[in-house]
Amino acid sequence: MNIASSNALRECTSCQLCAAVCPTDAIKIVLNEDGFYRPVVDDKKCVDCGQCVSGCYKYDEQISITPENNLEKIPVYAASARNAEVLQDVTSGGAADILCKCLITRGGYACVGVVYDEKDDVAVDAVARTEQATGAFRGSKYIQSYTYSAFKEILNNKDNGKYAVFGTPCHIYALDKYLRKKKRRDQFLLIDIFCHGCPSLIIWKKYVSKIHEKTKNSPLDVIKFRSKVRGWGNFCISAEKDDQTVFVSRKINDAFYTLFFSNLALNDSCTECKLRSTFDYTDIRLGDFWGKSYDMNHTGVSVVVPVTDRGKAAFEQIREQLSIREHTHHDYMPYQSYGKDYRLNPQRRKRLLEIINDENAPLEDAVKYYFKTQPLMVKIKRYAKNLVLLMPSGFVSVMKRLYH
Repeated sequence: MNIASSNALRECTSCQLCAAVCPTDAIKIVLNEDGFYRPVVDDKKCVDCGQCVSGCYKYDEQISITPENNLEKIPVYAASARNAEVLQDVTSGGAADILCKCLITRGGYACVGVVYDEKDDVAVDAVARTEQATGAFRGSKYIQSYTYSAFKEILNNKDNGKYAVFGTPCHIYALDKYLRKKKRRDQFLLIDIFCHGCPSLIIWKKYVSKIHEKTKNSPLDVIKFRSKVRGWGNFCISAEKDDQTVFVSRKINDAFYTLFFSNLALNDSCTECKLRSTFDYTDIRLGDFWGKSYDMNHTGVSVVVPVTDRGKAAFEQIREQLSIREHTHHDYMPYQSYGKDYRLNPQRRKRLLEIINDENAPLEDAVKYYFKTQPLMVKIKRYAKNLVLLMPSGFVSVMKRLYH
């Protein structure tokens, strides 16, 4: 089936598995006009083998959703790295970082994770085979990742090696479906994240260009999408050069995170994604333990949900390196995107993307449009939240606690 002619292509998750498994290299991954990765098919090379749809979300009318009564059988843990240096340098509680290193050193896995390419200012999946190489995986990247090359490498490798793949629910779903059909699932440990969605890459490109301007176009060593410079729990972007912090984002109305959390500039498939609301395709799900349980914590806490026996066994390998507390799903799930759809005004989304795509329009124009078109009650809540965020971090934590 030629996916280029499908109506489903508009809402492609862009997991890029289709291109990675195409035997004739008929599919290329490109950025579309709205800043999202999309597959493009060369009809002259396509042989209609159907490999491209073997793991495609949009051709699956029977997405498996974890029944609510089954959730009680799946354990939940809050976890934080015992090593203070690790905890400081990671985005959350460090569970992903520790797990990745352990899988390589003690499990014999090669690990696939997301690195930030400072040269091209994009996120790219890479394969790490040494503990040292996993350091680049640290930190969340709040943009779509280019997965094609890494996926092609691990899926075309015919050896019996073991691979652990960290990705979004749509990445992990596609791999799970494809690997089961190829009877290779036992070679892979699949780890996904609690995912809010992926914004247009154009937003990030415009945003990071301003960082480069402020740093006089000096090459940056590190970009942190979720820096802890203001403590864990704050959505703060920072940039480093020669071990010095040279940029820290605004406390309120930061352009990137304002547009990210507006949901209007997310990938089409993110608005009603079923995959973020099921555990049926992953071995482990990881994220930040948001909510009232840890509102007063400023160092970072991960939520760890080991789903399968393989996932539980992997988690047992790292328990000794973590401070762990057992929880129920009710303690974290209301504060995650699990089970949520984003109700969007299509005309408002269209106009916002037009402003974002305008080369002459700064991101601030898109932010102004978004604020201007908010309902009155939403504006009032925003003003109140901004006042709180201007206060010291201790006061902010107390107000979060009271709110929750």
